[in-house]
Amino acid sequence: MKKRMTVRIFLIGSLHMILYLYIVPFMIYPKFGKNGITVAVGLAVLISTVVLGTLFFERKNKGDGNGKY
Repeated sequence: MKKRMTVRIFLIGSLHMILYLYIVPFMIYPKFGKNGITVAVGLAVLISTVVLGTLFFERKNKGDGNGKY
């Protein structure tokens, strides 16, 4: 369980690094300006929230074993 959580958090961090260091400054900003940055950041936060939310739902549904939460 901890390995899956670590992998998900690592992937979220990688997504944000790629988004904020490459995609936003070099691809979105020149074409769409400030509105494009706002949409990109909002979308990244939404995706991260959904992925982290699945961690809590998974733990709630399956439990950590032997009745411990």
